[in-house]
Amino acid sequence: MARAGAVTAAAVLALTACSADSTPSTAAPSLDDVPGVTAGSASPAPSPQPPSVSREVAEMVLVSREEVATGLTAPWAMALEPGGSILVTERDSGRVLRVGPDGTRTPLTGPGAQALAETDATGEAGLLGIALLPSDPSVLYAYLTRADGNAVVSMTLDGDELSAPADVVASIPKASNHDGGRIAFGPDRHLYIATGDAARPDLAQDRGTLHGTILRVVADGPGGEQDGAPAPGNPFDDLVWSYGHRNVQGLGWAPDGTMFASEFGQADADELNIIVAGANYGWPVVEGLIGSPDGTALGETVDGLTYPVAEWRPTAAASPSGIAVTAEGVYVAALRGEAIYRIPFTAEGVGEPQVLVDDLGRVRAVMIGPDGALYALTNNTDGRGEPRDGDDRIVRLALEPAD
Repeated sequence: MARAGAVTAAAVLALTACSADSTPSTAAPSLDDVPGVTAGSASPAPSPQPPSVSREVAEMVLVSREEVATGLTAPWAMALEPGGSILVTERDSGRVLRVGPDGTRTPLTGPGAQALAETDATGEAGLLGIALLPSDPSVLYAYLTRADGNAVVSMTLDGDELSAPADVVASIPKASNHDGGRIAFGPDRHLYIATGDAARPDLAQDRGTLHGTILRVVADGPGGEQDGAPAPGNPFDDLVWSYGHRNVQGLGWAPDGTMFASEFGQADADELNIIVAGANYGWPVVEGLIGSPDGTALGETVDGLTYPVAEWRPTAAASPSGIAVTAEGVYVAALRGEAIYRIPFTAEGVGEPQVLVDDLGRVRAVMIGPDGALYALTNNTDGRGEPRDGDDRIVRLALEPAD
């Protein structure tokens, strides 16, 4: 049961209607076909500005690797605890595992764990993103699929036991594909939530729904009066931070606060976007630069639509999932592309994607550890990969500049 005062999607936006890793959906309309939306009618948003770069690093190289954990089943997200343990979600089982520095795996228990295990794991749905409250890492937020839609819930963690979940944002549109699911705390300490278009591309342009959005909400823990409320400064005075997305899978911030998001394309172009408050990222009218006016460059905002700063064509090359952002670039986990990409920051802006690692199979998430190494979460047991002995696994990758 939702706690009193929990924020539901319907309480903030009037919902008007109820991918595979980049699977086709219905044909994209033009802006003229979308009721209430015309080129130029989107909220005024500046073109994304690339992060400031104190030192340009042309290339990073892998110097060593180490397996941290093996034997995971359809893992989806990681969260680092202060003591060095890693919390991992398993999409289909609904389990949260604590992986210790020595590789031991302990399933979390308690009422919260029981509730998460009841997730509706159909297709791409299930137990997805996870994040710890920066001011109190004993508070855990999770994104999961239930019978009534996708939801973000909060719980307290005492040892290995999770308290009963409290709804933070409920009734987020769900489908067997395109459920979004990534959640992350920004440098402003607010919680950002990636939703998918839930196989309704037309609704990603409908500002009256939560389809295809990034949300920004207050997070003050279970029982908090404002937990899940629209964060101050949101561009539309509701939950929405940006819209016009297909299926955002990764969220991260550069040290100067520049926000990045990775996004599954339909069939032709995957995206890495710099996220600007109030911006319209164009789906389903455009996909990457496809459908843009002649002469449109990466990273520009033209006729009310904001274009990615990097793209992959075709989508089989990437299907970008979780990301990690550092002072020198963005690291992107790729599913269909079976790789980790690095997109370097340059004095001119954002460079071309580079393959960093290509021998782990499908990669669902990456994060920077307290030791500065890159931690990768493979995803070969989700029904679309080719599992190897020991899959799925967390792998520690030590990197250094090539020069």
